[in-house]
Amino acid sequence: MHVRPFGPAFGKAIILGVFLVLGTAARGEVALTGLDLALKIEEALTGVAERASNAVVVITNKQRVQARRQQQDIPPEFRWFFGLPEQPPFGGGEGRPGPQVPDGGRPREAGMGSGVIVQADGYLVTNYHVIQGHDELVVKLLDGRVFDSARGEGQVEVVGIDQDTDLAVLRIGGGTLADLPTVAFGDSDRIRVGQYAIAVGAPFSLDYSVTIGHISQKGRHGMRMTNFENYIQTDASINPGNSGGPLLNIHGEMIGINQFIMTGGGASRGNIGLGFAIPSNLVKRVVSDLIENGAVARPFLGIGMQELTDLLKRRYGVQGGVLIESVVEGGAAEQAGIKAGDVVTRVGEKAVDSPHDLLFAVLAYKPGDLVKVTVSRDGEVKTFEVVARVRDSAGAARPRNGDSGPAENMGLRLQVTEQGLVVAAIQPDSPATRAEPEIRVGDLVVMVNGEKVENLRDVAEALKKTKNQVVLLYVDRGRRGKYLIGVPLN
Repeated sequence: MHVRPFGPAFGKAIILGVFLVLGTAARGEVALTGLDLALKIEEALTGVAERASNAVVVITNKQRVQARRQQQDIPPEFRWFFGLPEQPPFGGGEGRPGPQVPDGGRPREAGMGSGVIVQADGYLVTNYHVIQGHDELVVKLLDGRVFDSARGEGQVEVVGIDQDTDLAVLRIGGGTLADLPTVAFGDSDRIRVGQYAIAVGAPFSLDYSVTIGHISQKGRHGMRMTNFENYIQTDASINPGNSGGPLLNIHGEMIGINQFIMTGGGASRGNIGLGFAIPSNLVKRVVSDLIENGAVARPFLGIGMQELTDLLKRRYGVQGGVLIESVVEGGAAEQAGIKAGDVVTRVGEKAVDSPHDLLFAVLAYKPGDLVKVTVSRDGEVKTFEVVARVRDSAGAARPRNGDSGPAENMGLRLQVTEQGLVVAAIQPDSPATRAEPEIRVGDLVVMVNGEKVENLRDVAEALKKTKNQVVLLYVDRGRRGKYLIGVPLN
């Protein structure tokens, strides 16, 4: 049976019906009871579940693997939903997977996840970790049809993967399908905390389980799961096997792809109300690139950026924005005229107030697009037009030294070494101890107040350019990164 895709019209009709009944009741024409209202809401939710389930698939990953000799070191409070929850199937922690021990026989079931059909001709999206390491893939539909890569070429093919977001696109049917049920993409930028969230998947191999909750929060990042994090947090119960399945709104639109949960740690595997989904707007862009090109091309401006502390805001005379601590030599931003020390306040029409904001504002563009970047420079507002380039897999090139900070007579003892000026000691209770971010012994001082420094004489000259009683130090910590640090003089 063919089920047509559904989207805003369905949900709007249900919600309109509820408000019409409420309005009629207010005029005394109908006595609306609590049960009447509950039944209307129930009808909306069950309608979403029934229609979405037709477009959800169950994916079985088969591998010729008996065991791993070493588990990955990943924070214990996180558990992937892969069917082998004691062992995440791909990186995301600090460790690396141990060597695999082949058993030499036919592939065995290594894990199970979910996916959702996004095009009627057989394209579907899931998490990359659901299919990683597979020797065979089996995709099952609600109507009972099964597509097995072992049965022939094109039954199940991997169109493309994107490890940076943990997403993958598969195609089933080898081009013979044309009328599969699909789920429409919703606009994840428009979701609101407290709205209904509906998950469909195969938790613990229980196919087509539906759970209902709410959007707990949005824009979650810093989870150390992927390189581009902007998660939707939900209390809709999701568990191992829900990975790759859709998170839906009450209109029946997909607002996210379920990816991981936070558990109680230890041996705990189950849901405690902390689930996270990749937002649909990010998913939609990745899916489009993978279907069209087999890979994702991301825009890159060629800047290094960092959060503005209160002290740095005072130094630059701004209320907010994102500090550019370095620019890539010869990169797009530098060619457009942007400099280290500029404070970015807008990308296009979107205000930015954190590196996360800036990153995702840029990701809305494609390589080759003209990106308008508004900055504050020495109290003046300037707008630059930057032609976005393609981000390489490493994410960046080598940055040019940027604007920076502190010096002598602030409780710092600097020592000239073969590498350059190094912080040899920090005097207790000195201005240096109030620096933001923290100064550390061993920091290599590259610049002071925007001037390159190689010796103590350079530092003394650079201190003459101190503004607003805040000295800037640009330090290099090797693999730990480069930082702009502000030191208050009062």
